[in-house]
Amino acid sequence: MKPEVSADPNLVNVDAQNRHVSQQAGLDQDLESQVPPRYGSFTVTTLGVILVLLFAAVVWILL
Repeated sequence: MKPEVSADPNLVNVDAQNRHVSQQAGLDQDLESQVPPRYGSFTVTTLGVILVLLFAAVVWILL
């Protein structure tokens, strides 16, 4: 049988204050709700060139 755990009123008050400060600062947003970064055309082009070169190197090594 586990002993009953009661929350310390001081800790509950501190938690409430922390939640309030987080809400005011906008820190309480769900991280999964944030939009992922949008990549620009230069980044996409650079990654595409790198992938093509890697693919060409693999084909050259295997053949």
